[in-house]
Amino acid sequence: MIYRLKPQQGDTVAVPQLVFARLGAAEEASVRVALYVLATGVTDPDKLCVDLKLRSRMTAESALAYWAGAGLLERYDENAAPAGGEPAPTPLRWNEIAAASRTDPMIASLIDCAQRTFARALTHSEMEKLVNLYLQEGHEPETVMLCLAYLAGRGKRTMGALSHELKVWRAEGVQTGEEADAHLKLLALRQQREAYVASLLQVEPDALTLGGRKAIARWYEVYGYDDAMVQEAAVQAGPRRDLWYWNSILKTWDAKGLRTVRDVRGPAPVAGASRNLRVDRETPSGNDFLQDALERPRRHKRKE
Repeated sequence: MIYRLKPQQGDTVAVPQLVFARLGAAEEASVRVALYVLATGVTDPDKLCVDLKLRSRMTAESALAYWAGAGLLERYDENAAPAGGEPAPTPLRWNEIAAASRTDPMIASLIDCAQRTFARALTHSEMEKLVNLYLQEGHEPETVMLCLAYLAGRGKRTMGALSHELKVWRAEGVQTGEEADAHLKLLALRQQREAYVASLLQVEPDALTLGGRKAIARWYEVYGYDDAMVQEAAVQAGPRRDLWYWNSILKTWDAKGLRTVRDVRGPAPVAGASRNLRVDRETPSGNDFLQDALERPRRHKRKE
């Protein structure tokens, strides 16, 4: 038997792509609630239970919490005074997270990953902050997990550090797990470059300021210079070991279009040539020297 879609005869309801993206993870009741809410706009748990014949009010509340976390619904306080602009979504509380975790397995995975990374059990408050990074702020679970591992390697095991680092990553365009993986490789490369510059400055890498680290990243990632050019800047600066002085040198070279050490130093002089040799004066060729040597004895005889 082969089936095909019939032409639509009645009213239709637009279904956001977000719902289709969650079909694989959402339970049947959650999908039914989403379609019903899209069609009617009704979000009252009791009416959902009656109209959809759900098992209990908790089933309806769990489905609503799931779609609020997914971004289909938004939570608001009906008694709050209206204010200008879009109100920020209210963070999910522990009981709502527990309900949403029944239909979203990624919540349990996130909590388990954080507890293994921190090597301790999370408090309910920490779990709320962690899960809201995913459900309310929209960070992908894989991105959150990679960020957790990165921070643990730097000795930072707090939700505050995780929230701050994810904001920094998002500002740098990191959204997906693939982008987070590429970003971690870039961070490792930046660390190597900072260590190299610190060795030229004869200081510890930890002594570099945030502004200094940004300047170093600019040398390599914006100007496109390599270690050789950074070392040449240090050579040109002489005994002056000052990162910002080196920065002015490299910035000037970039503005002049100097890309390599050879560009900076200019063409090498011919071996044995005087620095004061005028390039616009004709110099005798090898044949001229030979002819002069042959003619010299003849000229000497004529004088005799």
